[in-house]
Amino acid sequence: MKSKQTLCALAIGLALQSSYTAAADSVVLEKITVTSQKREQYINDVSIAVTAFSGEQMESLGFESSTDLIAFTPGVSLAGDIGGQRAIFNIRGVVQNDYADIAEAPVAVYVDGGYLASTQAQTFGLFDIARVEILKGPQGTLFGRNATGGMVNTITAKPTEEVEGYAELTFASFEQKRFEGAVSGALSDKVSGRISVMANKMGNILENVYEDEAAPDTRAGSIGGGEDGYNDDTKAFRAQLNFDLSANSNLLVSANWADTTKSEGPYQVVNTTEVKDAAGNVIDVIYAADDPLGCDTIQAGACVDGNFNGDPLRPVQGGDFNGNIDPDGSGEKVNKDFAFEDQNKIKSRGLAATYEYDFDDFTFTSVTDWKNFTRVIGLDSDQTASPELIFQSDGDITQFSEELRVSGNTMNSKWVAGFYYLSIETDYLQGLAASPTGGYLAGEEQNTLATIDTDSYSVFGQIDYDLTDELVLVSGLRLVRENKSMDGQLRQNANLVDRDIEVDYSLDPLVDVAMDNDETMWSAKLQLDYKPNSDTLLYAGINRGVKAGNFNAPLGGSFSTYDAEVLLAYEAGAKLTLMDGKAQLNSSIFYYDYTDYQSFSWVNNAGVVFNEDAQFTGAEVELLLNPIDALDIMFGVSYTDAVVEDLEVASGVFVDTTPPYTPEWQSSGLVRYTWDIDSGSIAALISGSYQSESFHNARNFTAHTIESHFKADARITWTDKEDLWSVAAYVDNLTDSDHELIGFDVSGFYGTSQISYAKPRTYGVTVRRNF
Repeated sequence: MKSKQTLCALAIGLALQSSYTAAADSVVLEKITVTSQKREQYINDVSIAVTAFSGEQMESLGFESSTDLIAFTPGVSLAGDIGGQRAIFNIRGVVQNDYADIAEAPVAVYVDGGYLASTQAQTFGLFDIARVEILKGPQGTLFGRNATGGMVNTITAKPTEEVEGYAELTFASFEQKRFEGAVSGALSDKVSGRISVMANKMGNILENVYEDEAAPDTRAGSIGGGEDGYNDDTKAFRAQLNFDLSANSNLLVSANWADTTKSEGPYQVVNTTEVKDAAGNVIDVIYAADDPLGCDTIQAGACVDGNFNGDPLRPVQGGDFNGNIDPDGSGEKVNKDFAFEDQNKIKSRGLAATYEYDFDDFTFTSVTDWKNFTRVIGLDSDQTASPELIFQSDGDITQFSEELRVSGNTMNSKWVAGFYYLSIETDYLQGLAASPTGGYLAGEEQNTLATIDTDSYSVFGQIDYDLTDELVLVSGLRLVRENKSMDGQLRQNANLVDRDIEVDYSLDPLVDVAMDNDETMWSAKLQLDYKPNSDTLLYAGINRGVKAGNFNAPLGGSFSTYDAEVLLAYEAGAKLTLMDGKAQLNSSIFYYDYTDYQSFSWVNNAGVVFNEDAQFTGAEVELLLNPIDALDIMFGVSYTDAVVEDLEVASGVFVDTTPPYTPEWQSSGLVRYTWDIDSGSIAALISGSYQSESFHNARNFTAHTIESHFKADARITWTDKEDLWSVAAYVDNLTDSDHELIGFDVSGFYGTSQISYAKPRTYGVTVRRNF
């Protein structure tokens, strides 16, 4: 644990979360209205740590994906896997980076009131968005679905009665071409509609120098490979209709669709060596280049055979078990055989309806949501030219949810109560396919299959009661009943075609299990808010959050269950408006006490979730300052000390570790200046973000380290006087930083770790026309 003095110093700091809009003559603090408490509130009146970005701000900053928000949100970092092609949010160290499609994240993500059960869906593109709200800390009372870490709430732009819209086109490095646009307006006196589209196509970043003769491909059914990678081809569509049914009732219906095709995961190989104790337990993983002897594996200080070929030494010092070395380290060249530009495919579609009826004393709301998500993934598991194992995954998730709630105000209180139902049907497969000449699974593939059905029911309520004109008592409760069942199998059969996942159901499964995981859970909140004047809000409280248990369905078929995690969160914060409204300052301090924290770890070449106790402590500070009309300054910093207690990093070896992708320190800042010219205005922006050291694996071994890094971006935008045309030129990653984003340790299989690095320096131009 770090010293209390560090936390106090941060808590005394002040901060902002507000948003700004660019005008021809000034930049002002925008009053963002949020719905993070199931009702509309000015963000500075919301007594939780919440960061919100308006659509105008996201346009100015050039956000294209949900993960772009992270750089400007202290206490939030990115956790990912499958070569950066799935990314999930880590808020204050609360994360579960299980790559399996059956896993749900502890940071809940909602779009227009609909929950995204699949962690893969959290990389959705940001287009035609009204605002995004990032809530820190447990949100179990009002958004109870697995929101122990917090919530990301995205609200899309809605249909309007007046005709409006925009078209935006971007050209950038790596042959990127991106278009997004929307048109909205009345279709009749009572009906309005909005259509939004987005398409992004980016060429390959990584050059594959693989040559056929480098490592003869002996796999049956091989159909080529060795293609370049790290690309994107995404198309998305959203349609909405709004019906004014009467003076008191309204119905909004929507449909969405998205399709993404990407290359095989953009991993690069870093050669690593397992270090074992005398009993054979892995107690560390180091970089192979740091081992002057070139051991396959180090056990009790001596070189031992790690690849079961009888040789305790590697063919090349610093190479993998087959002598492979990445062509240029963290550069833009790779050398791998199983690599295709169109290998990985992700699709989603959804339907939703929101109905509201205003009674005299309360409002009734119904939110109905249906989603389907599919993903097919293929991955060169060794990331080299050697024809080794291929990892493959196939997921199909269908979910349906219904929320019924009522809300209202009385003379001394604001309240909300409701019922929530969620059904999730998941079919998931992951496996390994091998070359006929391989030593493991020679010529065959082995697949883990899991079918999971989830039914969750909950009732909830929260009331804000005015004790005095300045003091408010906030109390809430949520009761949850969840029923889960899983049918799991491990199957093995011939590998006929590498790019196809083949399951021969005529053969008996190697493992065949049926499991249940039923739970009754509760979340609660008790908090005091003190608002002595319109410029000051102080709050302190305790929150109990829960995240349901689930199943492990790892490679090799070792099926198991894990329990629900329970979090007691203690938090205090302040929101201050200063300098006659020219500065907004926020700060918060928190302490988390976890029971059965769900920690994902990679053990014996299989990923599983363990329940461990944990304690997190931290603080956040944000500042937005508008000292003169033309100048906007934003700064944020966060500190997190997160400890998972007694994690079993090897058989019988227990240590305290830091959750993956959880830097101790984070900071970000931007400066934006606007000046007038004859044709309109010009705004220049420079921004940067810093993260201290973290780990990509819960075991925190030496080679799991993600080094501290700094990333800077710049943008200059011209806007005409009528705010119809704008042209922006930008540079992302100004210093061409090659910092590590994510990692995956397969030292026991190949003597390597797979690393995905940040995109190199990128130049682009965006042209936008509003109407």
